[in-house]
Amino acid sequence: MFLLIALLLAAQAQDGDALELPPVVQVEEAPDPLDDLRAVFAEVQRFAGIAVSQAHGVVRLSGTVPTSEARTEAAALAATVPGTRFVDNLLKVDPATSAADQQASRDDSVAARLNGLFGEVNAFRGVQATVDHGVVTLAGQVADQEQRNQAIELAKASPDVVWVEAEGLRTTTDVNARLKPAVEEAWSLLQSLVARIPLLLLGLTVMAVFWVLGSWVDRRISRWTRISEGPMVRSTVARVLRLVIVVVGVLIALELLDATSLVGAVVGTAGVFGLAVGFAFQDIVENYLAGLLLALQQPFAKDDIIEVAGVTGVVVRLTTRNTLLMTLDGNHVFLPNATVFKGALTNFSRNPHRRFDFAVGVGVEENLRDVFSCGLKTLAEMPGVSAEPAPSIRIEALGDSSVIVQVFGWVNQRDHNFLAVRTEAIRRVKEAFDRAGFDLPEPIYRVTMTQVTAVPKVKSPVPLDTAPVVEIRATEELQEQVQAERIRGEEADLLNE
Repeated sequence: MFLLIALLLAAQAQDGDALELPPVVQVEEAPDPLDDLRAVFAEVQRFAGIAVSQAHGVVRLSGTVPTSEARTEAAALAATVPGTRFVDNLLKVDPATSAADQQASRDDSVAARLNGLFGEVNAFRGVQATVDHGVVTLAGQVADQEQRNQAIELAKASPDVVWVEAEGLRTTTDVNARLKPAVEEAWSLLQSLVARIPLLLLGLTVMAVFWVLGSWVDRRISRWTRISEGPMVRSTVARVLRLVIVVVGVLIALELLDATSLVGAVVGTAGVFGLAVGFAFQDIVENYLAGLLLALQQPFAKDDIIEVAGVTGVVVRLTTRNTLLMTLDGNHVFLPNATVFKGALTNFSRNPHRRFDFAVGVGVEENLRDVFSCGLKTLAEMPGVSAEPAPSIRIEALGDSSVIVQVFGWVNQRDHNFLAVRTEAIRRVKEAFDRAGFDLPEPIYRVTMTQVTAVPKVKSPVPLDTAPVVEIRATEELQEQVQAERIRGEEADLLNE
């Protein structure tokens, strides 16, 4: 190449012409792509301490930055430089500025979160929160003290909060400001209610239908004697079925209104209320349940003569609280149903045959066979004394001056008055013994003297009088009083008619 150039120069010289070389072209140097990056770093304060270099497509960053976020941002900017294949980030974070920036970042986050929450709640829209090193300062106005306390508690519940200062948070005295939340709430409730009117009407219709159905079932079951003869049992079953039907209707209505969550609250409240009522009215509940069981078992009926708790009387009525007896002397006795149910009860009227007895003392010298024969014959001929079971007499004891014999007889209480028959039997047996000449001695001491002629006892006959001194049929004197008491009573009778 150099030889060729020399030959050309020589030939040009021979021709006498000067050799003209082409002009030299000056090439401008290309701008450094890192200059723009350096200019950006110089403009931003947190990037001012960064040094930048590049070799073979690798951009190297060195120096210090205040935060780790700044270190990441610098690397991202370096990656945008044309021709960059890799960013070697050798930047270090300054510990002194990093802690301060992190605290400032947390304070800004807490303030933004609190102000966002206050802005979402109508009652707290007038509250502003500022945060400095974890100390929250609240300012503004709220409607009342309760809302002020709620705003303070909301601020305390936020994370990274050290203390809450609420001196600048005051309650407003503006009437409009106080009424505005209530008016808005009422208006919102009214709009919701208007929107639910069709569902409300449908729910009320369902409840009305089930109420009518429950009332119809109540009336039918109350007259359905196949369940029980006792009116109280039928009434209780009818009321329970009616309650079940009404509750089903209420549940369906609540389901239509999307308010089934109220059922749990109502059931819980009813349970606590029922427990309290049960303890407070334990005796009343006990008497009611005892009355229900007595109505189911029917251990006695109207007009039965019973004995319970040492009281004997005619049953007048059984109520939900007590059992009314009329004693044989016409007095009223109210016995709690629990006492009647738990106590030993004797029903003298359940079995139509009732036995009476009485004791007679006859002289020790009398022939007891004759005494038995006379007594049994008298009872057998007496109206009111049942032939089956037959009357009987037995020796009860041998006394000092007499032999005690016990006389027994049976009475059909459905046809005759028990006490009247017993009284008449005592009278007739006594007169029969007198007519027979039997000695009915009083308690005496007999003195026997020797060589004394005994004067024979002359037994004078007693005229026979079979006319009863009392009416042995069922008397009406107490029954009239019992019926009058039933008519006068205002409480429902749970016994069968």
